[in-house]
Amino acid sequence: MSFRSSFRLLLLMSASVPCSAFAQSVAAPDQTAGPDASPVAGAEKEGDIVVTGARLQAKKDIAAKREISVISDSISSDEVGTLPDFGLGEALTRVPGISTIQNNGRGEAQFLSIRGLNADYNLVEIDGVPLPANEISRRNVSLDVIPSSLAARVDVYKSMTAAMNANAIGGIANLQTRSAFDNGGKPYLGGRADIGRWDFQRTRGGNTPSGQAELVGATTFGPDHKFGVVFSGSYFRRVSASLDSASTTPLYVDPTTGQKLTSATTDVSNADVVPSVRRWLHYDNLRQRYGGLAKFEFDDHVMFKGALTFADFYHTNDEDRQANSVTPNTAVTAATNKYTYITGFTPTGGTVTSGTYAQDDDSHFFQKRGIKYSDFHGELTPGGHIKADLGVNYAIATYHQDATTAVFRIPAGTNLAYAYTITPGQFPQFNFANPDYVFNPTKYNFYDYQVTPDDQKEKALTGRTNLRINMDGADRGFGVATGLYARFVDRRYDRTVSDYTPVAGAAPLSTFSAPQTYTPYNSDGQSVMFFDPGAVTAFFNANPAKFVANTTNAQTSLQSDYTLTENIKAAYVMGRYALDNLRLTAGVRYEDTDLSTGSYNLTTIGKTTTLSYGQQGQHYHDWLPSAELDWNVTSKLRARAAFSRTLARPNYSDLAGRQTISINSGTNFVTITTGNAQLQPRRSDNYDVSLEYYANRDVLFSAAGFIKNVRNEILTVSNTVLQPYNGVTTQVTTTQPINASATVIRGVELNAVVTRFSFLPRPLDGLGIAANVTLLNPTPPSVMMTNGTLRKLSSLVESANVVGNVRAFYTIGPVTVQGAWNHLSPLLITVSTTDPTQDIRYKASDVFDAQVRVRLSRAITVVAQGKNLSDNRPTRVTGPGFGLLSEELENGRAYYLGALFRF
Repeated sequence: MSFRSSFRLLLLMSASVPCSAFAQSVAAPDQTAGPDASPVAGAEKEGDIVVTGARLQAKKDIAAKREISVISDSISSDEVGTLPDFGLGEALTRVPGISTIQNNGRGEAQFLSIRGLNADYNLVEIDGVPLPANEISRRNVSLDVIPSSLAARVDVYKSMTAAMNANAIGGIANLQTRSAFDNGGKPYLGGRADIGRWDFQRTRGGNTPSGQAELVGATTFGPDHKFGVVFSGSYFRRVSASLDSASTTPLYVDPTTGQKLTSATTDVSNADVVPSVRRWLHYDNLRQRYGGLAKFEFDDHVMFKGALTFADFYHTNDEDRQANSVTPNTAVTAATNKYTYITGFTPTGGTVTSGTYAQDDDSHFFQKRGIKYSDFHGELTPGGHIKADLGVNYAIATYHQDATTAVFRIPAGTNLAYAYTITPGQFPQFNFANPDYVFNPTKYNFYDYQVTPDDQKEKALTGRTNLRINMDGADRGFGVATGLYARFVDRRYDRTVSDYTPVAGAAPLSTFSAPQTYTPYNSDGQSVMFFDPGAVTAFFNANPAKFVANTTNAQTSLQSDYTLTENIKAAYVMGRYALDNLRLTAGVRYEDTDLSTGSYNLTTIGKTTTLSYGQQGQHYHDWLPSAELDWNVTSKLRARAAFSRTLARPNYSDLAGRQTISINSGTNFVTITTGNAQLQPRRSDNYDVSLEYYANRDVLFSAAGFIKNVRNEILTVSNTVLQPYNGVTTQVTTTQPINASATVIRGVELNAVVTRFSFLPRPLDGLGIAANVTLLNPTPPSVMMTNGTLRKLSSLVESANVVGNVRAFYTIGPVTVQGAWNHLSPLLITVSTTDPTQDIRYKASDVFDAQVRVRLSRAITVVAQGKNLSDNRPTRVTGPGFGLLSEELENGRAYYLGALFRF
């Protein structure tokens, strides 16, 4: 983000809130109970005003920040006991310094970023336990699988103690489930139901409404109400479409000589650009989430309480992806070093006289990701200052995908000739010399048919026990805590590839033509051709003699498979000295990690490639000290300082020592994706300071600064070279995770919350605002290029230097209006070790959501809301200075109408 944009964001924050001195002089007297005050328990009554919705949530967030002993921020449930936004991920983006990574840029919020940092830096827990990962590429659990009804509150810890799981450089997001003993154990029943519609609709499969339904209930019973039960259920449904406009890996030409330029070795910042492909990918999606939780509790109200929890939730995605693409013939005349079939270069366009192919393909994916777990947690308080607890959690995460792909092509030739035009920052346009040929389905021949199921299962057994003596917030003097932690993970991944080549004349595309068409917004009137994938599958099943199985199916079905076990054992000891206004805490944590992976390794001799199974492993241990100072400077001003040493273990798929090889049958280019069983975890020394001003229970201003010295940064890099493969010299691109150089991350967080401008005259006193900004100033790591030189990256990978959120809400009578704006600066997502211009990053994004609530009674509230009203399009850019469009995704806006209820 530019300095001007950053300054504008800070100016917006400063204009949105009053100065702290003015807020103190006009606000109501401080009613908090001190630094360890409990958060607001439920909808409270102030005079004749019932606090609900956004204001209630903001008040509870302020109280939670003051209550928690480490530097933190929170998001709390509203009056119906669930998070007030549409889903868990969206709710978390209201927390200072929090952003999320969408599922492929097209789905719901999937992975959590704390302080703008890569999601791999962070840890997500439920009731203090990390759950297993239900995604192939990540160690963390996917947020889009977790229903928002599960959370009573989510605390984001940004400084660490020895008692916390150390696998968190950025921080920990701990989702707390509801207890039946909340709010005095009173019976409770609440929930919501929404129905909605996305303005980008599916072309096939129907467009039934989107929406969600959630129900949360709790009650206590038995003698002295010592027993309790909590249940929650959730159903979510999204029916929508997306468009991905892709123009990747551009070609470059010398504007003076017309010769081909190689961007890996030549400065191409002033070269003419030739798009190497124009591809539209149209997605029809039906996403559904189902979730249920039951918790059984016991509290004798004297010295023991315990809870047994069962949860099961999963997310499905039924996706049909139709894609149309055209690729130029990139042959080069050796004598002149000029493209043979690309001429007439200018900065704004040129002519292609022959294409390599035109392709129409469809991929149908059905994905199911699930998590189920059982958890027991018991807490014993034998004395007023002694607490012991024990917990055991067993969880299973699963991922399954059925993928079926059919490909049709027009082969190379002059019938694919076109003139192309380029407008900076926009999708290139292809004007075909013979459009009746290019858009004629009878000209496309059946090229490939593939069925590829993926299965993954991860099981995790976690145990923890803690003993705390004189360590509670109200305790004074010396205190000590100690504990043990163990986690045993077992993961299995299996992929089966069944690829078939149709015999000549098997069937043209016209045999399966579908009546649907779609004209993209950036197509200059050209339409995407669709075909019926169900008809293709039926044809394949009915005509087995017209297809020949690929001889490498057995090999490719094994080369991606792997097994992994990871055993972590930890122990800690921590001491604290507390005065009325000052608390000092220090401790050390020891973690021992034992890792073993098994996979098939490829060996190529001449033209023969063989597979052999092997196992690799590593063992490492870490001593992780931490210390924290917590000082009540005054009754309203609180200062904190902290040091911790933490780590971030590599993703499981990166650790698997496997090789996945794919061959582009149109070009014979080879892509090899490999793991790295010796990949070391990131390790970081973290320094944090925070200053928090609580004018009263309605007003908070805070500022935090942090420095993270990160060693063994992990990058996934690629390099492309000409080398022998199966005895033939070809272009081979290898992608592998590596440990890069160290990096230093410096940052600041500013946060302001004013739940009510009480000094304003009515009705303006119903206005409230929460605004925050996180600014990073990292020293990016360096990577070793294939030519032996070191290159410093433009930024940290998948980390944003600016994260900003502004939420304004206004209540008048029974009506509350809320608007939320989220800003994320550019994100680097792909790094090349052969060509810096092939790095890819997301452009900055700005998303605006709005909500209107009308409270009909104490029990019923009607809610209307709009999502992505700014019509943000996630955009990937590449090339010199990231000035060229790589992909642009259109997801559209969404509108929902529903109701909240509580009894």
